[in-house]
Amino acid sequence: MSLAHQQEERLQRIIDQTYDKLFGVLFALCKDHDLCADLVQQAYIKVWENLDSIRDDEKIIALLKVYGRNLFLDELRKKARQEEALSQYTPETTAPSPEEKLMEQELQRRLQTTINRLPAQQQQIFRLHKEHAYSYKQISTQLNITTGTIETQMNRALKFLRKELGR
Repeated sequence: MSLAHQQEERLQRIIDQTYDKLFGVLFALCKDHDLCADLVQQAYIKVWENLDSIRDDEKIIALLKVYGRNLFLDELRKKARQEEALSQYTPETTAPSPEEKLMEQELQRRLQTTINRLPAQQQQIFRLHKEHAYSYKQISTQLNITTGTIETQMNRALKFLRKELGR
């Protein structure tokens, strides 16, 4: 049996064992059947792309939940960007007050200062992904590191930023 065929069978076993649970978790988040189906499919695509580096099939549901949650958050951000783009074409009823502008500037300053405190590799990965919209795959190719390392570094960076900015 070829390696590719073994990988396909492995993925099918993973899907068979986890689909209902993953769908339920993601549906609880998004409350939209079609979006949930898309997120589930995208999560399994991510598993397929990283199948070589996944060793423990028993813990795959945790990884799928992380993938699904992150994909859902990406979808929310995408929707927010679209709404923001549309709002540029509708007249705004009230401009932000000077106080609101100042608060926004302060928040941006704090965010940049905190990002600058990240370890060099985390900072580079974070900036490529969040500021330059690189995918994990693109970052992996550019920096010659695994997508698993990128995910770990992004998770650590986000955890640090949440902790520091939540003060």
